Amino acid sequence: MCGRGDQSLTWAEICELSGIIGSAPTTNLEPCYNIAPTTTVHLVRETDDKRAIEKARWDLIPGWWKKPLPEKKYRTHNAKAETIDQLASFRKAWKKGQRCIIPMNFFEWSRPRQKGDPPYYIYPATEPAFRMAGLWDEWTDPETGEVVLSCTTITCEPNEFMSDIHDRMPVIIGADQLDGWFKAPPEEAVNMLKPCPSEWLSARKVSSYVNNTRNQGPDCVEPED
Repeated sequence: MCGRGDQSLTWAEICELSGIIGSAPTTNLEPCYNIAPTTTVHLVRETDDKRAIEKARWDLIPGWWKKPLPEKKYRTHNAKAETIDQLASFRKAWKKGQRCIIPMNFFEWSRPRQKGDPPYYIYPATEPAFRMAGLWDEWTDPETGEVVLSCTTITCEPNEFMSDIHDRMPVIIGADQLDGWFKAPPEEAVNMLKPCPSEWLSARKVSSYVNNTRNQGPDCVEPED
């Protein structure tokens, strides 16, 4: 949790969700209806007091990682709020304030999950996508010298709505929390790492079409027959 997402948003929608004003598109926002860990997402981060939409790998590569990427055998697309300041993969990014939002909706399978079960599609009640709280880091590939931007979504205990589906949920940032999320010191930002109100969420069961990560398109988010 959360291991599958939908990011079928326009540039204008991401700008509105993240408080960016007057920004012209700089990357291709081709919709992706079935995002899995290690694939590319769009995030919003703030550097030098300016927010920007950028592409990133959804599976954080710590800046201190010195080996070739194929040797990284563990998943870091999620970071638990309870241990984000303790685990080596996330601790430095958290303490340095490398926070971002990932505008994305998500899929979740009920527990216990059985093979072939269809998931729920979780989406906001009033907005085009959630502002998922995340961390970013930059890693330099030792073989090519390429600098890779990557990210993780932060998860927490579920609210009442999500507890009927799963035992974890993403930390979701409200519009009025954006400035604090980007600018607050870690000892203050940690207070935002909690479940959002249940009324922010809606859900519908979709088909098992989305179970295969190769499947894309609007069918991924259509209601189950």
